[in-house]
Amino acid sequence: MGLFEARYVQYAPQVSDWQEAIRQAGRPLLDDGKIAQDYIDEILATCRAKGPYMNIGPDIVLAHARPLPSTHEASAAVLLTGTPVKLLDDAAHAARLWIFLATPDETSHIALIQQLAMILMNPERLQGVLAAQSSEELLRRLAG
Repeated sequence: MGLFEARYVQYAPQVSDWQEAIRQAGRPLLDDGKIAQDYIDEILATCRAKGPYMNIGPDIVLAHARPLPSTHEASAAVLLTGTPVKLLDDAAHAARLWIFLATPDETSHIALIQQLAMILMNPERLQGVLAAQSSEELLRRLAG
């Protein structure tokens, strides 16, 4: 199995704003009980408090927060938007790839991060991911 399960990979032509992008990216994990709503709320609050540090590269946001008791399993989901969304409403931090990372502790997500780095550090593969125009195509390109 690849980094992302099919039900955790989403494509949306557009979303209303950065908060909706984070909510939508995390919704499948919430629906499956891997996280609770407070984890999504914590990501939004952390982003507001600490600024755009979750914007980890051109077009990429890694949405995450400190471990919470309501996070039950290290897991990841992704949302690709057809049009850029401004993180914190700042044009300097517009992104299309919204990666949602959940972790119940300080270490269980390390393997996920390593797998994710293999995608993000390969320019050709990343461009292919960003060129996807459906959830199915995005899943194929993430899988390599």
